[in-house]
Amino acid sequence: MTRFYHHQHMQIVSVSGEGAAEFLNDLLTAQITRLDTEIARMACLLSPQGRILFDMMVFRLSETQLFLLTETSQAEVLAKRLTLYRLRRKLDISLRTEFMAGHIPSQDNLPPQLAERQNYIIRRDERHDQLGYLCLAEQAEHSLLEISADADWQALRIGLGIPQTAADLTPNRALMLEAGLEHLHAVDFKKGCYIGQEVTARTHYRGLVKRRILPVHAATASLQTGQIIRWQDKEIGTILSVSHTRQTALATIRLDAVRDSTDDVPLMIDQNRLSLDIPAWMQPLPGFDDS
Repeated sequence: MTRFYHHQHMQIVSVSGEGAAEFLNDLLTAQITRLDTEIARMACLLSPQGRILFDMMVFRLSETQLFLLTETSQAEVLAKRLTLYRLRRKLDISLRTEFMAGHIPSQDNLPPQLAERQNYIIRRDERHDQLGYLCLAEQAEHSLLEISADADWQALRIGLGIPQTAADLTPNRALMLEAGLEHLHAVDFKKGCYIGQEVTARTHYRGLVKRRILPVHAATASLQTGQIIRWQDKEIGTILSVSHTRQTALATIRLDAVRDSTDDVPLMIDQNRLSLDIPAWMQPLPGFDDS
């Protein structure tokens, strides 16, 4: 049996028809028209002001059909938003409920009988090798999977510093580069225009990033979403999603505090010290040199 970390909070928005990839490429931050059918790629739909409205994982099934895997609470709203942009294009935009979504660990070898079955759609998660494979399995046929709750996988994601869904990317507030999404293939600076492109590109080329989503660890505290992080008695960050251990979390933090904090003047939650374990994929941080 193949382990399958079931993401119960995710749902598919299907976009199909002639020109579906081009349609999405003109709207989303990532490169879609050249998306390989063997990978799942993160992308976002932004406001004109460059704020994240929706984040998703994109599957390209064929030249004319793509699946967008997004948070269940946002799926219907995303479908309606895409329908507004459709205009006269002959595209079908609909919710698909016959699939369950989840991850297969990267250390597990994919059995050939699983990869070859038509009722399983399996793609390598492009964001990070350790995230493994993103799998869509038909609800009625998942006998080859050992279904598990996704708490362990979420802890892995959080430890790797990878933000996902509204828990980390607050709709109409979060910015692509403050989340480090340019390092996760979620934004393409060369493909041309998309909604929010001007603000995102200006932030990138002018080096205007002042905050960053980072993984934090508290050895002596039980972390909770919404807790305030302090440095020198100043509010400089907020806890976002928290792992099931309650000791590791993602947080949005001012970069000047990250740069200037020391063992003598550390980042704090209440009376507890916070430590940072910045993954290699996001180094160097904006404004930091390679040393």
